[in-house]
Amino acid sequence: MAISVDCSSCGKTLKAKDSAAGKTAKCPSCGELITIPQVSEVYDAEDEYGSSAGPADDSSSSSAGDDLKACSMCGEMIAAAAKKCKFCGEIFDAKLKKSRRKSASSSGDEMTTVDWVLCVICPGIGCIVGIVRAIQGKPTGGKMIGISIGFIILWNIVSAAVQMAAQQR
Repeated sequence: MAISVDCSSCGKTLKAKDSAAGKTAKCPSCGELITIPQVSEVYDAEDEYGSSAGPADDSSSSSAGDDLKACSMCGEMIAAAAKKCKFCGEIFDAKLKKSRRKSASSSGDEMTTVDWVLCVICPGIGCIVGIVRAIQGKPTGGKMIGISIGFIILWNIVSAAVQMAAQQR
């Protein structure tokens, strides 16, 4: 019997031997450390995919098509009670959606003090960092590009004014 564990970093589902329960292992995809749960923890609750993580009991199982529905995003057949599609990751449970939205908004929507200093003091570098972040899909990328371009224009105006003042003396 194997224990299934989802990596919290990359989402990959990993299988571990029962003897590895309670130990820590590295995810082969991303290198994140994962604690392999005890066997009793695995069998206790229903997971977010709506399937019981416990061992299958063939005598009590119903026909294969019972309690299944098609995912509204990818069309794969999933458990009717599923809170999340195990194929595409679409979230159906309102509470789970809200908690994911909160954690996503607190993890990178706002620019840090270092980002602001970079955009104001070194707007060229701030613009490059913003472009890299925008390519990565981070929400601060567009903000950094806009603020950096604004400060590039501002510093050029200030520089031109200082040069004009120096020539008039």
